[in-house]
Amino acid sequence: MAAPIRKYITCWQFQHCQKSSHSFSLFTAFRRLHLSTRRCTLSACVKNLDYVYVKQSKPNEETVKEFQAAMRSVPSPVVVVTAAEYDQNAKSWYKRGATCGSFSSMSMAPPIVSFNIRHPSRFHNLVKKTQKFTINVLTEDQAHLSLHFAKRCEESEDQFADVPHMVDAEGNVLLDDMVAIILCTAHGFHTVGDHYLWLGNVAHAWHYKDAEPLLYWRRKYRSLGDETFIKAFEERTLPYEWWNHEAHLRMAWNYILEYGKEDAIPLVKTGIKNYNEKNKDKVRHTHGYHETITMFYLEIINHSIRQQECSKQTFEEFIDANKDLLDRQLPLKYYAENTLFSPEAKIKFVAPDKKPLPS
Repeated sequence: MAAPIRKYITCWQFQHCQKSSHSFSLFTAFRRLHLSTRRCTLSACVKNLDYVYVKQSKPNEETVKEFQAAMRSVPSPVVVVTAAEYDQNAKSWYKRGATCGSFSSMSMAPPIVSFNIRHPSRFHNLVKKTQKFTINVLTEDQAHLSLHFAKRCEESEDQFADVPHMVDAEGNVLLDDMVAIILCTAHGFHTVGDHYLWLGNVAHAWHYKDAEPLLYWRRKYRSLGDETFIKAFEERTLPYEWWNHEAHLRMAWNYILEYGKEDAIPLVKTGIKNYNEKNKDKVRHTHGYHETITMFYLEIINHSIRQQECSKQTFEEFIDANKDLLDRQLPLKYYAENTLFSPEAKIKFVAPDKKPLPS
């Protein structure tokens, strides 16, 4: 038997699923399959063994890492899924959109598509009410829309205020200049791990332009929103109006989680300086890169990460648990104002003079 099959089969249990309950050996099962020893795959085993129940044991850490590395090379189209409900009191549409990198065609006849979204989710709750949603397929030059609809927003915030779109009489939200738009009625949803998997019956579909679609691949297994954000930051295409305090925190959090604090430091410093250089006409001369403030937040964020299990957290969950990081005055709890804003502190790290950094 080929080595790849031996590797996987140790994690699987086979039982007879017909009325008779007697078990049979792995040798008997594979003998009946007549499988190639060179190109045999686990999916082939499952397909052919229609009388076999397959149950997978919990994967070990090495398997998870191998799976993540493999999936980095699997391209996924990036879509914005939208939905709307008419508010009779406000006499307007309550609209929501969510960036999704897991869109897929599940069936051609009848046409059924799927996407998944992390829970909890206000968008999930809205689709449960409306029982319909729209798939907006982005073009390769619409990464800014991917980032926009991946950002956290407040319940009262209008995600569509600056996004060209239309809402038809049925409440379908259609974004402008898409590669394609697919209108769906809800087929149902399932809770799978930490995500909701939604299935939709395709009601209508339009293909508008021959532009290349936006693909999500060669990723670092950040969330799609973080992946898009870091890519835009590193390529210096992130809109300057989005480069606020929370964006600085998000950038540092991503780098520390992926590389560790020490390796993240040069990436953060170089990234900020390069981004500021690209936007030097917008950066006020009194601001710009500040060595002490940068190092201060790197230390504080790293300390917060070490204090809790952050490997499975989203950035939003991390911030919810560490709201003090959003306080722009936080450094002044550690530094006297004249120390923090001295010329020396701007160009090299100065230790706190009010209280020490947490260790």
